[in-house]
Amino acid sequence: MMAIRKAKRTVKKTVKKTAGKAIKKAAKPAKKAAKGSGKIESKWKKFIAQKDELIKKLKGQLMDKKGVLQEGEKTVREAMGKAQEEISAIREKTNQTLMEWKEKAEAEYKRLKEELEKKGQQWGDKVKDLEEYKRIAEKKIADLQAKAKEYVTRAVTGPEERRGLVTFKGGPMTLVGPEIKVGDKAPDFKVADNSLQAATLDSFRGKIKIITSVPSLDTPVCDMETRRFNEEAGKMPDNVVVLAVSMDLPFAQKRWCAAAGVEKVKTLSDYQDRSFGLAYGVLVKELQLLARAVFIVDDRDIVRYIEMVPEITKEPDYDRALGAVKGLL
Repeated sequence: MMAIRKAKRTVKKTVKKTAGKAIKKAAKPAKKAAKGSGKIESKWKKFIAQKDELIKKLKGQLMDKKGVLQEGEKTVREAMGKAQEEISAIREKTNQTLMEWKEKAEAEYKRLKEELEKKGQQWGDKVKDLEEYKRIAEKKIADLQAKAKEYVTRAVTGPEERRGLVTFKGGPMTLVGPEIKVGDKAPDFKVADNSLQAATLDSFRGKIKIITSVPSLDTPVCDMETRRFNEEAGKMPDNVVVLAVSMDLPFAQKRWCAAAGVEKVKTLSDYQDRSFGLAYGVLVKELQLLARAVFIVDDRDIVRYIEMVPEITKEPDYDRALGAVKGLL
């Protein structure tokens, strides 16, 4: 029992000692923590004081900034007002400038339109002229094609020959060339005048033409006939021309005109190519001279009258020929 009580005291003592140590050990951090808590509280109060000071300072700064902002707003409002005035002035000036440009543009448009209309009229006239030139050119081309066809036909078959239409001192003669009829387009020709210059049908364009075909001016009948037509030509208006065509040389024709005082009749020589004789069908094959004939061609080069004198040594019918001319005036 004593041992047991002793053991119990020992255990109790040991437990007490051990528990005391444990309690001290456990309380030590708590005391330390309590001590640290005081420091934290002190720091917290200090932080709160600093915070309040900072807030106060920031409020002061904000008040200053507010004044700056208000001043800035005032400046901005003034700048915007001034800018608005400048914008209004610029807009007004721009509108004025645009109106001026518009007026100038309308004036220029009107001028250009009038100019274009004028040029359009001019071009219209030119187009009409071109159409007229085209018509004339087409007509000339058609005439040339017809002549080319005629020349080809002649080259292949030779010129047409007609026998027994005229006589020379009673003997029948052969005419070389086509038969020309009233209403035909007058054939062109190329002969020589007294100065050896070429003369064609176109040389007398726009005139009424009395064309006499004679064998030679150096014969009595041809002499009388040409003198008579020269006399009649002096009584006719300027739009009538009298042509006398023969195989005489131009020099001989010129001498004869000077000697006979013939000035109204234009004498023409067919000695080079027999152009007139072959074109009008009056070349006498046996004589190589021209038969006696009268052709009247109007101002549009249409044959209006023909007399092929049956006997070469006889004169033509002057009254009928002159009456045909008067009918064209």
